[in-house]
Amino acid sequence: MKKTIISLIAILAFSLNMNAQQVHEQDPADHQARVFPMPVEHLYFHSEILDFDKNFTVYLPDSYSTDSLRKYPVVYMLHGANENDWEWANIPTFMINAKLRQSRADGMAAEVIMVCPNATEGTMGYFNREGWKYEDYFFQELMPFIESHYRIIADKGHRAIGGLSMGGGGSFMYGLTHPELFSSVYAISGAVPSSLNSEDKGNTPFSRQFNLGDLTEAQIAEIKTVNFVLDCGDDDFLFDANVACYQSMKKAELTCEFRSRNGGHASYYWYDGLGDALLWFTRHFSEQCK
Repeated sequence: MKKTIISLIAILAFSLNMNAQQVHEQDPADHQARVFPMPVEHLYFHSEILDFDKNFTVYLPDSYSTDSLRKYPVVYMLHGANENDWEWANIPTFMINAKLRQSRADGMAAEVIMVCPNATEGTMGYFNREGWKYEDYFFQELMPFIESHYRIIADKGHRAIGGLSMGGGGSFMYGLTHPELFSSVYAISGAVPSSLNSEDKGNTPFSRQFNLGDLTEAQIAEIKTVNFVLDCGDDDFLFDANVACYQSMKKAELTCEFRSRNGGHASYYWYDGLGDALLWFTRHFSEQCK
């Protein structure tokens, strides 16, 4: 509970400061030689924690500009290694937006604000290590900025996180270590630990070990309020680790599902996974925000 209180205080403190943060549009010429007529914002601001400018992309619902009083759930989707916020899963912006619209048009998924951070500028990875306090940046700067500058329902019940590969491992671990913030997690082809009872505390750019034995009963009970999915293709080199991680979660009586389709560690699998994730998030928002 102490860790939970500290996390919430840190986010509140930074949210007060972030209102004064100067935000800028990215130059499309740095990424793609075209601009799509869609509600997508490619932005950056200077991170005091990382000490350089950090890019991020925000996908807005079609109704965002016409319904000025409406607030939306938020989904954070973390990219994989050597990718960036412009091309999540190496999928162009217009295809991501098409998937968001398709899910909404089917009447199955809520309209959401989707945020894609960038974890490759400077170095790579979603976890804190020497010279790279990315996790601090994410929770103390990026999240407060997003949730104070957009019309977001800023509570656990309307906040979800997911990702692929390196980002799948990041989203999975963020859900475990900050369960007070997220209602659901959808890790696609995730670089997840094979066990939740590891004594190894080492971090890599792709994954971090985790030991439930270090937690109190109250902390474990809070993790049980988060709904997890591990989704990994049957030909993926991370398949065995995902199966073992799922088994470890079930043994600990955490709320988790395992899903697998025919496929490997590839963009086509992740694109389909994005659609499934949007449905999963909608199912676990506090209200059906349709």
